[in-house]
Amino acid sequence: MTLSLFIILCFVGLLNGFYSGLMGTGGNIILIPALDLVLVPFGFEGQELVKYIIAHSLFITVFNGLAVVLKHYRLKNLDPKRILMIGIPAAVTAFLISESIKSATWYSKVYFDILFLFLVLTVCIQFLFFKPKVETSTQQLRIQKSRWSYPVLGSFTGTISALSGFGGGIVLIPVLTDVFGIPFKKTISLSIGVVMLLALSVSFSYLDLGSAQTVSSRLPIQLGYISLGLVGPVLLGIFVSAPWGVRLGQSMEPKWLRLIFGLVMVVLFIKTLWGLF
Repeated sequence: MTLSLFIILCFVGLLNGFYSGLMGTGGNIILIPALDLVLVPFGFEGQELVKYIIAHSLFITVFNGLAVVLKHYRLKNLDPKRILMIGIPAAVTAFLISESIKSATWYSKVYFDILFLFLVLTVCIQFLFFKPKVETSTQQLRIQKSRWSYPVLGSFTGTISALSGFGGGIVLIPVLTDVFGIPFKKTISLSIGVVMLLALSVSFSYLDLGSAQTVSSRLPIQLGYISLGLVGPVLLGIFVSAPWGVRLGQSMEPKWLRLIFGLVMVVLFIKTLWGLF
Protein backbone atom coordinates (compact mmCIF):
# COMPACT_ATOMS: atom_id res chain seq x y z
CA MET A 1 0.00 0.00 0.00
CA THR A 2 1.31 3.45 -0.92
CA LEU A 3 1.50 6.32 1.56
CA SER A 4 -0.97 8.36 -0.47
CA LEU A 5 -3.56 5.55 -0.38
CA PHE A 6 -3.04 5.17 3.39
CA ILE A 7 -3.67 8.90 3.93
CA ILE A 8 -6.75 8.83 1.69
CA LEU A 9 -8.21 5.87 3.60
CA CYS A 10 -7.56 7.57 6.96
CA PHE A 11 -9.32 10.70 5.70
CA VAL A 12 -12.28 8.60 4.52
CA GLY A 13 -12.40 7.07 8.00
CA LEU A 14 -12.41 10.50 9.65
CA LEU A 15 -15.33 11.65 7.50
CA ASN A 16 -17.15 8.37 7.93
CA GLY A 17 -16.80 8.27 11.72
CA PHE A 18 -17.81 11.90 12.20
CA TYR A 19 -20.87 11.62 9.96
CA SER A 20 -21.88 8.30 11.52
CA GLY A 21 -21.66 9.74 15.02
CA LEU A 22 -23.56 12.84 13.97
CA MET A 23 -26.41 11.13 12.10
CA GLY A 24 -26.58 7.59 13.54
CA THR A 25 -25.90 5.86 10.22
CA GLY A 26 -23.13 3.45 9.30
CA GLY A 27 -21.57 6.17 7.18
CA ASN A 28 -21.91 3.99 4.08
CA ILE A 29 -23.07 6.90 1.95
CA ILE A 30 -19.45 8.09 2.26
CA LEU A 31 -17.85 4.65 2.17
CA ILE A 32 -19.58 3.29 -0.93
CA PRO A 33 -18.41 6.00 -3.39
CA ALA A 34 -14.95 6.00 -1.78
CA LEU A 35 -14.60 2.21 -2.02
CA ASP A 36 -15.77 2.33 -5.62
CA LEU A 37 -12.84 4.62 -6.44
CA VAL A 38 -10.30 2.69 -4.31
CA LEU A 39 -11.13 -0.82 -5.57
CA VAL A 40 -11.30 -0.14 -9.32
CA PRO A 41 -7.48 0.30 -9.68
CA PHE A 42 -7.07 -3.22 -8.23
CA GLY A 43 -8.86 -4.60 -11.29
CA PHE A 44 -12.35 -5.14 -9.88
CA GLU A 45 -15.37 -4.50 -12.07
CA GLY A 46 -18.99 -5.49 -12.61
CA GLN A 47 -20.66 -7.84 -10.13
CA GLU A 48 -17.32 -8.69 -8.54
CA LEU A 49 -16.81 -5.02 -7.68
CA VAL A 50 -20.29 -4.87 -6.13
CA LYS A 51 -19.55 -7.80 -3.82
CA TYR A 52 -16.27 -6.27 -2.66
CA ILE A 53 -17.90 -2.87 -2.03
CA ILE A 54 -20.72 -4.40 0.02
CA ALA A 55 -18.32 -6.63 1.97
CA HIS A 56 -15.91 -3.83 2.89
CA SER A 57 -18.55 -1.18 3.62
CA LEU A 58 -20.47 -3.39 6.05
CA PHE A 59 -17.35 -4.83 7.69
CA ILE A 60 -16.16 -1.30 8.43
CA THR A 61 -19.67 -0.45 9.67
CA VAL A 62 -19.38 -3.06 12.43
CA PHE A 63 -16.52 -1.17 14.07
CA ASN A 64 -17.93 2.22 13.15
CA GLY A 65 -21.17 1.27 14.89
CA LEU A 66 -19.26 0.00 17.93
CA ALA A 67 -17.43 3.32 18.31
CA VAL A 68 -20.69 5.29 18.14
CA VAL A 69 -22.68 2.89 20.36
CA LEU A 70 -20.04 3.10 23.10
CA LYS A 71 -20.32 6.88 23.09
CA HIS A 72 -24.14 6.73 23.27
CA TYR A 73 -23.86 4.22 26.11
CA ARG A 74 -21.73 6.63 28.09
CA LEU A 75 -24.33 9.32 27.43
CA LYS A 76 -27.10 6.91 28.62
CA ASN A 77 -28.88 7.31 25.31
CA LEU A 78 -29.35 3.63 24.30
CA ASP A 79 -32.58 1.59 24.10
CA PRO A 80 -31.32 -2.06 24.00
CA LYS A 81 -34.81 -3.63 23.82
CA ARG A 82 -35.89 -1.81 20.68
CA ILE A 83 -32.44 -2.21 19.14
CA LEU A 84 -32.73 -6.00 19.50
CA MET A 85 -36.36 -6.04 18.28
CA ILE A 86 -35.25 -4.41 15.04
CA GLY A 87 -31.67 -5.62 14.89
CA ILE A 88 -32.14 -9.41 15.19
CA PRO A 89 -34.59 -9.70 12.23
CA ALA A 90 -32.40 -7.28 10.29
CA ALA A 91 -29.26 -9.34 10.93
CA VAL A 92 -30.89 -12.67 10.00
CA THR A 93 -32.44 -11.28 6.79
CA ALA A 94 -29.23 -9.52 5.75
CA PHE A 95 -27.17 -12.69 6.29
CA LEU A 96 -29.49 -14.88 4.20
CA ILE A 97 -29.63 -12.42 1.31
CA SER A 98 -25.86 -11.89 1.43
CA GLU A 99 -25.33 -15.64 1.13
CA SER A 100 -27.51 -15.56 -1.97
CA ILE A 101 -25.72 -12.59 -3.54
CA LYS A 102 -22.27 -13.96 -2.77
CA SER A 103 -22.70 -16.92 -5.12
CA ALA A 104 -25.07 -15.21 -7.57
CA THR A 105 -24.44 -13.97 -11.10
CA TRP A 106 -27.66 -11.97 -11.51
CA TYR A 107 -26.84 -9.01 -9.25
CA SER A 108 -24.89 -6.59 -11.45
CA LYS A 109 -23.45 -3.10 -10.94
CA VAL A 110 -26.42 -1.61 -12.82
CA TYR A 111 -28.90 -3.01 -10.27
CA PHE A 112 -26.65 -1.76 -7.49
CA ASP A 113 -26.54 1.81 -8.84
CA ILE A 114 -30.30 1.90 -9.55
CA LEU A 115 -31.12 0.80 -5.99
CA PHE A 116 -28.63 3.34 -4.64
CA LEU A 117 -30.27 6.16 -6.63
CA PHE A 118 -33.81 5.16 -5.63
CA LEU A 119 -32.96 5.09 -1.92
CA VAL A 120 -31.09 8.38 -1.98
CA LEU A 121 -33.80 10.21 -3.97
CA THR A 122 -36.54 8.97 -1.63
CA VAL A 123 -34.72 10.23 1.45
CA CYS A 124 -33.88 13.56 -0.23
CA ILE A 125 -37.55 14.26 -0.90
CA GLN A 126 -38.68 13.14 2.56
CA PHE A 127 -36.13 15.14 4.54
CA LEU A 128 -35.97 18.33 2.47
CA PHE A 129 -39.63 18.84 1.50
CA PHE A 130 -41.66 17.28 4.32
CA LYS A 131 -41.60 18.54 7.90
CA PRO A 132 -42.14 16.01 10.70
CA LYS A 133 -45.05 16.45 13.07
CA VAL A 134 -44.15 18.12 16.34
CA GLU A 135 -46.32 15.77 18.41
CA THR A 136 -46.60 12.01 18.08
CA SER A 137 -49.96 11.05 16.56
CA THR A 138 -52.29 8.31 17.83
CA GLN A 139 -51.47 6.21 14.77
CA GLN A 140 -47.75 6.55 15.42
CA LEU A 141 -48.22 5.47 19.05
CA ARG A 142 -50.07 2.37 17.82
CA ILE A 143 -47.17 1.56 15.50
CA GLN A 144 -44.68 1.99 18.34
CA LYS A 145 -46.67 -0.39 20.57
CA SER A 146 -47.25 -3.03 17.88
CA ARG A 147 -45.19 -6.20 18.42
CA TRP A 148 -44.89 -6.70 14.66
CA SER A 149 -43.82 -3.24 13.53
CA TYR A 150 -40.22 -3.48 14.75
CA PRO A 151 -39.46 -6.98 13.32
CA VAL A 152 -41.03 -6.02 9.97
CA LEU A 153 -38.92 -2.85 9.86
CA GLY A 154 -35.87 -4.93 10.78
CA SER A 155 -36.44 -7.45 7.96
CA PHE A 156 -36.95 -4.66 5.43
CA THR A 157 -33.81 -2.88 6.64
CA GLY A 158 -31.76 -6.08 6.44
CA THR A 159 -32.92 -6.66 2.87
CA ILE A 160 -31.99 -3.15 1.73
CA SER A 161 -28.62 -3.31 3.49
CA ALA A 162 -27.64 -6.64 1.96
CA LEU A 163 -28.62 -5.46 -1.53
CA SER A 164 -27.11 -1.98 -1.36
CA GLY A 165 -24.18 -2.12 1.07
CA PHE A 166 -25.75 0.57 3.25
CA GLY A 167 -25.68 -0.02 6.97
CA GLY A 168 -29.43 0.55 7.23
CA GLY A 169 -29.55 4.08 8.58
CA ILE A 170 -30.86 5.36 5.25
CA VAL A 171 -34.00 3.27 5.92
CA LEU A 172 -34.22 3.38 9.71
CA ILE A 173 -33.87 7.11 10.31
CA PRO A 174 -36.69 8.27 7.97
CA VAL A 175 -39.04 5.46 9.06
CA LEU A 176 -38.43 5.77 12.81
CA THR A 177 -38.81 9.55 12.79
CA ASP A 178 -41.64 10.08 10.29
CA VAL A 179 -43.60 6.81 10.52
CA PHE A 180 -43.01 5.71 14.13
CA GLY A 181 -42.86 9.27 15.48
CA ILE A 182 -39.72 8.68 17.57
CA PRO A 183 -37.67 11.84 18.33
CA PHE A 184 -34.72 12.32 15.97
CA LYS A 185 -31.99 12.15 18.62
CA LYS A 186 -33.39 8.89 20.03
CA THR A 187 -33.62 7.56 16.47
CA ILE A 188 -29.89 8.17 15.99
CA SER A 189 -28.94 5.80 18.83
CA LEU A 190 -31.50 3.17 17.75
CA SER A 191 -30.28 3.30 14.17
CA ILE A 192 -26.59 2.83 14.89
CA GLY A 193 -27.26 -0.07 17.28
CA VAL A 194 -29.27 -1.92 14.62
CA VAL A 195 -26.75 -1.04 11.92
CA MET A 196 -23.94 -2.62 13.93
CA LEU A 197 -25.85 -5.90 14.39
CA LEU A 198 -26.85 -6.39 10.77
CA ALA A 199 -23.42 -5.35 9.48
CA LEU A 200 -21.87 -7.98 11.75
CA SER A 201 -24.01 -10.75 10.26
CA VAL A 202 -23.21 -9.74 6.66
CA SER A 203 -19.51 -9.52 7.47
CA PHE A 204 -19.51 -13.12 8.68
CA SER A 205 -21.00 -14.11 5.34
CA TYR A 206 -18.28 -12.39 3.31
CA LEU A 207 -15.44 -13.56 5.55
CA ASP A 208 -16.56 -17.20 5.56
CA LEU A 209 -16.21 -18.77 2.14
CA GLY A 210 -17.46 -22.28 1.40
CA SER A 211 -15.23 -24.94 -0.11
CA ALA A 212 -16.83 -24.41 -3.54
CA GLN A 213 -16.11 -20.67 -3.53
CA THR A 214 -12.86 -19.16 -4.78
CA VAL A 215 -11.88 -15.50 -4.46
CA SER A 216 -8.79 -14.02 -6.08
CA SER A 217 -6.41 -12.41 -3.57
CA ARG A 218 -5.51 -9.02 -5.03
CA LEU A 219 -5.73 -6.89 -1.91
CA PRO A 220 -3.35 -6.55 1.06
CA ILE A 221 -4.05 -9.01 3.93
CA GLN A 222 -7.23 -10.33 2.28
CA LEU A 223 -9.63 -12.68 4.08
CA GLY A 224 -12.52 -13.79 1.88
CA TYR A 225 -13.81 -10.64 0.22
CA ILE A 226 -12.35 -8.29 2.86
CA SER A 227 -8.90 -6.70 2.96
CA LEU A 228 -7.71 -5.93 6.47
CA GLY A 229 -4.98 -3.81 4.89
CA LEU A 230 -7.54 -1.43 3.38
CA VAL A 231 -9.87 -1.54 6.37
CA GLY A 232 -7.21 -0.70 8.98
CA PRO A 233 -6.55 2.95 8.02
CA VAL A 234 -10.29 3.62 7.69
CA LEU A 235 -10.93 2.27 11.19
CA LEU A 236 -8.12 4.41 12.56
CA GLY A 237 -9.88 7.53 11.31
CA ILE A 238 -13.28 6.31 12.54
CA PHE A 239 -12.26 5.75 16.15
CA VAL A 240 -10.74 9.24 16.26
CA SER A 241 -13.70 11.15 14.82
CA ALA A 242 -16.85 9.17 15.78
CA PRO A 243 -17.05 10.52 19.38
CA TRP A 244 -16.82 14.07 18.03
CA GLY A 245 -19.79 13.45 15.77
CA VAL A 246 -21.88 12.03 18.62
CA ARG A 247 -21.20 15.01 20.86
CA LEU A 248 -22.09 17.50 18.14
CA GLY A 249 -25.20 15.57 17.11
CA GLN A 250 -26.57 15.55 20.64
CA SER A 251 -26.12 19.31 20.93
CA MET A 252 -27.74 20.26 17.59
CA GLU A 253 -31.41 20.92 16.92
CA PRO A 254 -33.20 18.10 15.04
CA LYS A 255 -34.17 20.38 12.13
CA TRP A 256 -30.50 21.00 11.33
CA LEU A 257 -29.70 17.30 11.52
CA ARG A 258 -32.52 16.55 9.05
CA LEU A 259 -31.25 19.28 6.73
CA ILE A 260 -27.68 17.93 6.79
CA PHE A 261 -28.93 14.40 6.13
CA GLY A 262 -31.03 15.55 3.18
CA LEU A 263 -28.27 17.70 1.62
CA VAL A 264 -25.72 14.88 1.83
CA MET A 265 -28.21 12.67 0.00
CA VAL A 266 -28.60 15.29 -2.75
CA VAL A 267 -24.84 15.38 -3.34
CA LEU A 268 -24.62 11.59 -3.50
CA PHE A 269 -27.60 11.37 -5.84
CA ILE A 270 -25.99 13.79 -8.30
CA LYS A 271 -22.63 12.01 -8.08
CA THR A 272 -24.11 8.56 -8.70
CA LEU A 273 -26.40 9.75 -11.51
CA TRP A 274 -23.44 11.46 -13.20
CA GLY A 275 -21.45 8.23 -12.98
CA LEU A 276 -24.20 6.29 -14.81
CA PHE A 277 -23.91 8.58 -17.84
